[in-house]
Amino acid sequence: MYYTLGVENMVRKLSDNEHDFVKKMSGIYSDSMMADELTRIRYSIGEKDRVTIDQVRKSRYKQGVKKTKGSGKCLREKKRGT
Repeated sequence: MYYTLGVENMVRKLSDNEHDFVKKMSGIYSDSMMADELTRIRYSIGEKDRVTIDQVRKSRYKQGVKKTKGSGKCLREKKRGT
């Protein structure tokens, strides 16, 4: 469940609730703002693990949320029926 970036920097995988947060807030916040907010939430409940921008980005990719070029906004990719 844990992997390390160094001795002091522990990083835990995102929970289902955190993936939901990324999905819902991707149209409002940038990746860095979402990572900062999730880290703040984790610290407020007593967890000393941080959330990285890469974790947020990978979560977005898994859910099909892509950024439009030139803007910080994200759009949900529409699935085309074949």
